[in-house]
Amino acid sequence: MPSSSQQVMLLVDLVLITGAAALLGRVAALLGQPPVVGEMFAGILTGPAVIGIHASRALFPLDVQGYLAAFSDVGVALFMFQAGAEIERRSFDSSRRLIVVVSVSAYVVPFLLGVLLATTVLAGSAGNHPRSFRLFVGAALAVTAFPVLARILSDRNMLRTRIGQWSLGAAAANDVLAWTVLSALIAFAGSRANSGWRLLLVVPFGLAVLLVRRVLVWRDRREGGAEATGMAGLAVCGTLLCGAATEWVGLHFVFGAFAFGVIFPRRHREAIIKRLDSVSSLFLPAFFVVAGLQVDGGLPRGSSLPSLCAVIVTAVLGKFGGTFFAAWLCGTPVRDAGMLASLMNTRGLTELVILVVGLSLGLIDRHVYSLMVVAALVTTAMTAPLLGLFERRAEPVLPSRRDHRSTRAVEIE
Repeated sequence: MPSSSQQVMLLVDLVLITGAAALLGRVAALLGQPPVVGEMFAGILTGPAVIGIHASRALFPLDVQGYLAAFSDVGVALFMFQAGAEIERRSFDSSRRLIVVVSVSAYVVPFLLGVLLATTVLAGSAGNHPRSFRLFVGAALAVTAFPVLARILSDRNMLRTRIGQWSLGAAAANDVLAWTVLSALIAFAGSRANSGWRLLLVVPFGLAVLLVRRVLVWRDRREGGAEATGMAGLAVCGTLLCGAATEWVGLHFVFGAFAFGVIFPRRHREAIIKRLDSVSSLFLPAFFVVAGLQVDGGLPRGSSLPSLCAVIVTAVLGKFGGTFFAAWLCGTPVRDAGMLASLMNTRGLTELVILVVGLSLGLIDRHVYSLMVVAALVTTAMTAPLLGLFERRAEPVLPSRRDHRSTRAVEIE
């Protein structure tokens, strides 16, 4: 139990963290950026990379950081549930071929370029397990932040446009592929420490998740849809339990939280996500600070700049280039392909979660982590300007059987 002085410092830190995240998130929004860019910057700003290790330790003492990490874990778990819940499982019949081709290309191309980057420029940070290091760098560079992308589309009134539907479909497929590959990679990497026996538990966990989904759907249909309040409580409990289960079997807790979000019934989805937003908004800012505290204090120095530039260029070329040429080869006009590629280049909070997982499991060191955190911030901030370069006029709104759509998630009928 924390001492009185620790409790005081923890409360002061939470006020500081929440205020800084809200302020810089607002500034980012005024500049036409997603609020998450400002919130990510707030985390880096309070870390040793900007204010120095001594000032950072004074603001966030080591004996308080553990409690902040616990707060951040709850926020990340709820965020991963929301990310999974926002993925629409229905098929996108009108553009299925384009979405499949783009989502695969937008993952494979940056993945391969990331592996090449880890083999060459970042080879000095490979450590004792170079294969896992290279695969993780490739997987981390291949991610697209689905929730941030959806928020950008909502802010620009693009949710029901052709580009909006394409990007949401491709990002959702890319998200599922990314977390599947990462879970396999982390499971195999962790098998070195536990002789592989925990890998066998992943299969029964997957079967249990499918069984839970059937029970949830049956309960939802039988009761005609429970009240949103009760379902929100069930969502929180299920998220934490599934997160604990995947943590115990050797995967990170984010995979269980994400999986529970994917299988959760869609009735009252918008109301549940709105309720969880109010909770996660209290916890997530702590995650940005915990992530920022891990950023290398020597990162701004000149010796790291070539590596940082290489990471950013590789990330943009892989994701933007892989998406653009795949869409163009499918017959998409250059302007539309450019807009789609700009949106798929968004990384945001999802990338940060993946990097924290990799650092905590020893798959990457602090130097590579720092480089990729800055690259995630830069590529996310690039999305709005790049989109503006290709956006000349509004896309025609596609017909829909629903008159009212959520600004948080879209169902493609």
